[in-house]
Amino acid sequence: MNDDLGRHLERFFQTYLREQRALSPNTVKSYRDTFKLLVRYLDGRRRGADRLSMRELEPKTVLAFLRHLEDPERGRDNSAATRNQRLAAIRCFARYVGMHVPGLERLTKRLLAIPKKRVQPRPPESLDREELDTLLSQPLAATPDGIRDLAILAFMYNTGARAQEAADARLSWFDFPGRTVTIEGKGGRRRTTPLWPTAVRLLTHYARQHRRRPHPDAADRFFINQRGGAFTRFGIRDIAKRHLRRAAKACPSLVGRSLSTHSLRHTTAVHLLESGVEANVIKAWLGHASISATSRYLDTTLERKRRVLERFGPPGNVTSSIEPASHASSKEILGWLDDL
Repeated sequence: MNDDLGRHLERFFQTYLREQRALSPNTVKSYRDTFKLLVRYLDGRRRGADRLSMRELEPKTVLAFLRHLEDPERGRDNSAATRNQRLAAIRCFARYVGMHVPGLERLTKRLLAIPKKRVQPRPPESLDREELDTLLSQPLAATPDGIRDLAILAFMYNTGARAQEAADARLSWFDFPGRTVTIEGKGGRRRTTPLWPTAVRLLTHYARQHRRRPHPDAADRFFINQRGGAFTRFGIRDIAKRHLRRAAKACPSLVGRSLSTHSLRHTTAVHLLESGVEANVIKAWLGHASISATSRYLDTTLERKRRVLERFGPPGNVTSSIEPASHASSKEILGWLDDL
């Protein structure tokens, strides 16, 4: 039995993930990053071994690695959600090894039994109209990079594009005469989104006058970085975060909030809902795979309405005039608890 960890990882990435599973490049990169961290962690625990063996992936070792990821002092201070993403990559590898390497079934079953941590979902952060206007006023429109940054932010808000989709934007995606853009998103799904006339003017102004001359390997990319290359999603995130930090100095309601490029996507969804757009249309607009991914924005909008309602009233006599004087019976309390 061949238990060389390196050999199995090589086949896992080159054959299983790319050819058999056909996973997206971003998913493959995420899995790659997980195993880079894991291999470095295993290296730090080894003593004198020339190569890494599958036997070193004992569940107790993997659990120690996951604790290391979350450790704020000695580890990486990752969130439980990030820890679960790393575990998902390890589980995928364990399933592959269990199918293809006889003799390691027991080890892989034990790895697959490692539980995910329960993560309390956080409501998506979004910007109200005033906060959005403050953000969009931060790029310096008198400079080429300022025009580019404003074009990126406006494109993301208009379309609800993810950071990766903005980085991947191609010249061929845009139909400026028709005022549309066709985005290729997660899972190879395509969606065509209309563009505001003002967005068209801004994007064409950037493309014709301020788009840097690209390197040959980035010739078809719409947004070009300072080095003439294509943006990565991290470069897009850096631009958004930089302008969000500047906006927070002018808009106190932005201070201390966890905002990112995805907040612009959430903002698009919430503003569409507030404008009366149906959830199915928003699903198509954002490129969601299912309506369940869109439904969380309904909760966000409802929560905003509740906050408005709390400021709006009610008058004291509306409730006081109909409240019974007696206390609730035990049966009523139990009924209320059953309904929770």
